[in-house]
Amino acid sequence: MNVLFLHTNPYLYEIDNLIKDIVSNIKLKDVNVFEICYTDFKFYDITKILKLRRYIRNNKIDIVHTYNYIDAYYVMKACKYTKTKVVYSSYFYHDELRGFNRSMHKYVLSHVDSVIFQTNVQKDRMISNYKLNPKKHYKLFHAFSSKRLDNAKYNSLRDEFFIDDFRYLIGTLGDFTPEHNVMNVMEMVRKLRRTGRNFTCLVAGEELDEYEEFYNDCRYYYIVQGLDNYITYVGRRADTTNFISQLDVFVYHSDTEAVALPVIEAMLCGTNVVVNDNEMIKEITFNGKYASLYRTNDPLDFASKTRDILNDLDDNAMIANVVKEECREVFSIEKHILGLKEIYSNVLNNKES
Repeated sequence: MNVLFLHTNPYLYEIDNLIKDIVSNIKLKDVNVFEICYTDFKFYDITKILKLRRYIRNNKIDIVHTYNYIDAYYVMKACKYTKTKVVYSSYFYHDELRGFNRSMHKYVLSHVDSVIFQTNVQKDRMISNYKLNPKKHYKLFHAFSSKRLDNAKYNSLRDEFFIDDFRYLIGTLGDFTPEHNVMNVMEMVRKLRRTGRNFTCLVAGEELDEYEEFYNDCRYYYIVQGLDNYITYVGRRADTTNFISQLDVFVYHSDTEAVALPVIEAMLCGTNVVVNDNEMIKEITFNGKYASLYRTNDPLDFASKTRDILNDLDDNAMIANVVKEECREVFSIEKHILGLKEIYSNVLNNKES
């Protein structure tokens, strides 16, 4: 079986890391892997599509695995009239798409050989919304390599942002978008401040042009509520493992995300997690077994759950370490690879799940 991994979006470094971990851990006797990254291939030129088609035919590629709907669309064009199958891993709902991009996304979901969804919540919703064939699509959790997590380079956040040792360190990670509404964290910090806790909340995330309103709302709230002594904006972080692993508590709010990768990574790092109780979060935390769940859009409950962990950090640190060990089995790269092999085999043999 010859499988080509193709991913052209450098912004999604989590997927780049996943592909690298798959390639370095898969047994070559079972699957021959090929990789094309964004520096090698662009779709704006028809000659690039023809180049990909030649590459696929010359290397006798059985499956092209993509992680972006635009990639999947053009790969399907490149693979037309060949026996090569196309698998697409979906990480988003893409409700914001309009016009041709929306049509492209719908076409991919309906015509690709198989879609791998990140959660059952996402899978069920997408199948229902787009009237998809449920028998040819799968759910497979995103995975993390324990070796990659353990070997992450350490740089002290306290030194970087001049945070005193007596302050608790809490933080969140995620861009300012409607799917991940940081305002809920802001409101929680305001409630937590009233308890007299000495803490700093690091807010890591990027302001995106198309969602400027969400960032501005958070900045306005931050100023009006006088949270400058409790919240530090740190921008987008590429060192997510280093960032998350140093926190006393990782706090998070998800509204309409298909999967919350920072929450999974925090559990794998042995960091205490407080997150809201929507259906997707319940699925990835196994109904709160691996994280403390607060009532969605209830900042008082959010603050209360966070405070409870801070009040007994030693015991909660031991619990978080147990969570880390269990989650490293659930979200392991080895388990992910086994799932991929089964999906690939079904796709090639035209088997339905």
